[in-house]
Amino acid sequence: MADNKARYIEGVGWRCETDNTRHHRENLWDYKGRAIYHITLAAEDRQPIFGTLTGNSEEEAFIAYSSLGNYVDRTFRNLPEFYRGKGVKIRILAVRVMPDHLHGIIHVMEPMPKSIGEVVRSFKSACTSWFKREIFSKNAGEDFSKNAEEVQNRGESMPVQEKRLLQFCRIFAARGSIWEYMPAGYHERILHCEGQLDRMIRYVKDNPRRLWLKHHNPNLFMLRNDLCWRFEDERGFLHAWRFRAMGNIFLLDFPPKQHIQCSRSITNEQLEMQCQMWMNNALQRVVSITSAISEGEKMSTKRLREAGMPLIVMLKDGFPPEGSPYERYYKPGGVYFDACAAGRLLLVEPYPEVLDDPMVAEAVHRKSPAAKRESMRYHFLALNKIGEVMSFDKNVEGMLWQDKQAL
Repeated sequence: MADNKARYIEGVGWRCETDNTRHHRENLWDYKGRAIYHITLAAEDRQPIFGTLTGNSEEEAFIAYSSLGNYVDRTFRNLPEFYRGKGVKIRILAVRVMPDHLHGIIHVMEPMPKSIGEVVRSFKSACTSWFKREIFSKNAGEDFSKNAEEVQNRGESMPVQEKRLLQFCRIFAARGSIWEYMPAGYHERILHCEGQLDRMIRYVKDNPRRLWLKHHNPNLFMLRNDLCWRFEDERGFLHAWRFRAMGNIFLLDFPPKQHIQCSRSITNEQLEMQCQMWMNNALQRVVSITSAISEGEKMSTKRLREAGMPLIVMLKDGFPPEGSPYERYYKPGGVYFDACAAGRLLLVEPYPEVLDDPMVAEAVHRKSPAAKRESMRYHFLALNKIGEVMSFDKNVEGMLWQDKQAL
């Protein structure tokens, strides 16, 4: 890889110079070279045109493909054979076609004459062409401007997957693609780190189960954009703190709460004693609140989560921007997903004005007078203060939770 277009970056390795003629997710990454990519593609308007979720339990969950879904799955799996004739050596390590999107893991085994983007674009084009030829053109006489439900109900014996393809023809007629428009064409993650590939393969294969859980626990995966806490502090001042939240909001109703916070300088022995105390409290139905910032806090939070204890986790910039197209499809990642589905997790992100509350700002500046409002240190100290306040029982230190609203 170390040719005249590459340079060595300390701690990173050889990276090719940026080709400004095309979009890059990682600056200086060689998108023609050997690598492993996790590719995600979404259907236009996130329509469920590839299949339907089926199964009576999370263990039995699977996707019943439409004819288009079958073609998408088969074509993605056949990419290695197609490109072998072009002198390109790739492998498909995992693929999962979901009702409205696709996950695939591609291993580029040898340098390619063109970028991985060309492979993805040709795949997208083939799928769109198939839909246009096999579905859209064969129903060209249909009036796609009329009511979508009327189109969908045509043909009583037609499987629901195929009815959805007919309904989608209205969208296709206006937009000309089965794929969601993205300036970059697709979303990709380069799998660099040890263990990342195994985790990602498990994630891809686990998608039907996760979708089943989300569909059957809608309230636990609802992103709430106005959760308001009103309380009076020990000086008699009233506060109204607004949050965004996802998960089991009833965890806020538990009066006994504990704040998981420890110094970065804590010894291993002190941390072990502290962690054991938090665990003993959790076993007595005490809900833990944490920002999980320091290594000790992360370890303690992990132990509590693995033991099935309820958690309220404070986030900084944890959710998609309010009003963005990604807000609708957000869900917790990794191990937090299952904790959320089980009702053992609440993710909470304060609105910016909460960080400016005098009570919070004073606490931050007492600990770090030089901390600037836009700095990470200010944010982390503020989150810890907010978590500390929320952990107070209503009978402790004069704290009074006057109202709680989830809108």
